[in-house]
Order: sequence, then structure tokens, then C-alpha cells
Amino acid sequence: MGKRQVIYTAEELSGNSELLEKEVNLLTTAKRVWHGKIVSLDQSELVLRDARSGKHRIALKDIDKVYREIVTPY
Repeated sequence: MGKRQVIYTAEELSGNSELLEKEVNLLTTAKRVWHGKIVSLDQSELVLRDARSGKHRIALKDIDKVYREIVTPY
């Protein structure tokens, strides 16, 4: 098994429902890294749930990139 990394910019996130409930790493424009599952995503903000079940609201304008790893069959 291998892994493939998909990188999304803030512009690609707006309304992207395929990312709901997916585990991601998120890099803000302030160079802060967050890890968790996306529980909500709309035109202006993303809500991320971390491992301790804490929810964090992050404005899309404050997001640099979102990284998602996908397991591949090879």
C-alpha cells in the first residue's frame, strides 16, 4: 500500500463537500498547523474537529493550504 498527498488551496475549499469528514492537515497563513477532521465547510469558514473533540472555526481567508493523504492500493 502506498499514500498519495492531495493539496488544496483556500480557493479550492469553498463549498467542496468531498472533504467533509476527511482527516486533513491544515496550514494557516500565520504558519500554524492544525490536524483533524473537517466537520463543516461553507463559503467563508471551515470547522475542524481535533483528536480531543475540540472544534476550531477557521476563516477560509486565513487558510494557506490543506493537505489530505489518500491510501492507494499499490
